[in-house]
Amino acid sequence: MASVFAKHQAEMFPYRFSGQLLVGTIAGGTPTDANVAESWIRTKLGATDDLVRQMVAETMVDRGVSADEAAEQVAMNKHLNGFKRDELGLYIEGRQLKAALKEAASCAVAAGKLNGRGWGKTNKGLLSYLAEHVFVIEDRLHLGVTEASGINQRFVHTFRGSGIQYEEYVTDAKVDFTVMADHDFSEKEWAAIWTSGEQQGIGASRSQGYGRYEVTRWDRAA
Repeated sequence: MASVFAKHQAEMFPYRFSGQLLVGTIAGGTPTDANVAESWIRTKLGATDDLVRQMVAETMVDRGVSADEAAEQVAMNKHLNGFKRDELGLYIEGRQLKAALKEAASCAVAAGKLNGRGWGKTNKGLLSYLAEHVFVIEDRLHLGVTEASGINQRFVHTFRGSGIQYEEYVTDAKVDFTVMADHDFSEKEWAAIWTSGEQQGIGASRSQGYGRYEVTRWDRAA
């Protein structure tokens, strides 16, 4: 159902941009459905992942169950993070891109590329101002693929101890999106935000170098 104020939206938010990101390698951070994890572990039984095969074999011996039952139990105890899926394929959420924009703006302010305060008639700080005046229109930002490029395996350390985490990733993902705003940021201000964002990245495991991107399109809508 459309908003009763839909006819006024273009007037209220007159600054719109059609953008595209080319992400070198984006990692998924959403815990996958248990069935997805189990299916992936089953495929590993005939592959060369010795760690997974060893876990399944140990579970078979310890609990006296079949390989299929052991795979199911191993899947329940392992962490497989990935991407959300729908009929169009894998996607991240629009809110993740907005969060990435806020993070990029924060970095730009810290480096002195943008003013931290004095935005709008109420002289707000940039992070609060951006959150209230810049929006990603789409709820779902598709990655252009129906399956992940692969799954990374890495060790994680928490206060509960060490463990193994598996993470879906997609290489060379093209993400199309639309940004609308009611503030006329200059080209240089947008550049300060986006060039910082390109280095900070988007998605999960950014501290490991994932998610860095290039803005390949940023067209002002007519």
